[in-house]
Amino acid sequence: QNVIMPTASHYSWVISLSVVCLTPSITSAASFDCGKARTNFEKTVCADPQLSKQDSAMAQRYNGALSLLSDPGKTILRSGQAQWLKAVQVLCLDNRRAEGPTSCMRRQYADRQGDLRSAAVAIGPFVFSRIDHYASTGKQFSTGIPLEQHTGLPRIDHPLSAAAKQWNVAIVRLATAAQANWCFGEPGTAAEQFVRFRIQSATPGFINARMLHYEQCGLAAGSEDMNNLSYLLTPTLHRLEAADLFRPDTPWASFLANRASRVLNPDGDGDFNDRISKDVRDPAAWSFTQPGLVVSFNPGDAGPMAAGILEVTIPWTDLRRFVTPTAPIPR
Repeated sequence: QNVIMPTASHYSWVISLSVVCLTPSITSAASFDCGKARTNFEKTVCADPQLSKQDSAMAQRYNGALSLLSDPGKTILRSGQAQWLKAVQVLCLDNRRAEGPTSCMRRQYADRQGDLRSAAVAIGPFVFSRIDHYASTGKQFSTGIPLEQHTGLPRIDHPLSAAAKQWNVAIVRLATAAQANWCFGEPGTAAEQFVRFRIQSATPGFINARMLHYEQCGLAAGSEDMNNLSYLLTPTLHRLEAADLFRPDTPWASFLANRASRVLNPDGDGDFNDRISKDVRDPAAWSFTQPGLVVSFNPGDAGPMAAGILEVTIPWTDLRRFVTPTAPIPR
C-alpha cells in the first residue's frame, strides 16, 4: 500500500498573508490502494518502487508537519501541496520532457521532500512554517518544454505576537517587491524562477532569513543571487541597519572589506576590491550564525561570475571590538 496526497484543485498564490490564511482547505493526505489507482499520477507512482517509497516518505513528513501547525498554518501548507500536485502533473505528465515522466517525478518528489523539512520547524522561540507558490507558466522557446516556477517563503506559525504578524506581512511584501526586478526588470518574461530560504538565526528580538533566488530568463543563461532579510522585532519591527550591529565610531567597514578581500581576492583586483568594499556595508549581505558573521557576495561582485555566490565567515571574537552592546549575535 502506498501513500499519496490526492489530486486537488489549484490554489492561486495570494500576496497578503491575511488572504492566504482564508484560503479554503484541501483534502488531507491519505493512503490509497494501488489496485484502485485511477489517475495517471497515481499509476505512475504505483508503477515505480522508488517513487512509491518517495511518496510514502513525503506523506509522512507532510502529515508530521501538519500536526505541528496552527489551523492557518495547516491551510497554507495544504494550499502549497495542492499547487505542487498540479505543477507536477503539468511538468511531468501532461508535457514531453527530455527526461521521462518517472525521472521527472522522482526529481520533483525529492525537491518537495526537502522543502517539507522546513514546513514546521522550531528555531529559537518560534515555530516556522512556509508559504509555497508552485506554477508552470510559459514554455521554452526552442523545445516547448514547460517552464517551472516555485517561490518558497518563511512564515512564523506560532506564537504570533503583533511583531511576528508584522514580520510575516513584511516578508511577503518584500518578496513581492523583489519580483519587479526579475528577468532584468521584465518580470513578465517567460522564465524558470526559484526562491528558497533558510532561517539563519531567530531570537525573541531578531530574525535573520537567507533568501536564494535562481532564474533563467528566455534564452539567457541561468543566474542566482542571495539576499538576507534581517529584522529586529523589538521595541518595534524594523529592518536591520548597520548601526544595529556595529558602533559607528569604529572602522568596522574597512575591517570587513580587508578581511573579505584577503580571502576572496588575494590577487588584489581593483574592481573586485571596490565592490567588496561596497557590499560589506550592506546588511542584506550579512548572515548571522553562531561561529560568526557570514558576508556573502553575489556572482561577479567578489570574483568571476562563474564562481557563483562567494562567502567569508568572520568570527564574532574578531568583531567584538566593533559591535554594539545590543548587537543580535546568536548565542
